[in-house]
Amino acid sequence: MEENKQLVDSICASIEELGNVIANNVAASHKDYERMIADLDSSIAEMKKRLEKDTT
Repeated sequence: MEENKQLVDSICASIEELGNVIANNVAASHKDYERMIADLDSSIAEMKKRLEKDTT
């Protein structure tokens, strides 16, 4: 019985650790996504400036 409890505790700890790894990867991916969106916004703003300059 004690062996089963230790096994369950070990499995739960592994699942928790995996959850933490997944959460960290999601957070990192979200930061990358935010950077990509910021770069895209910056590029769009730059193109708008160029188009306005070219049409005047």
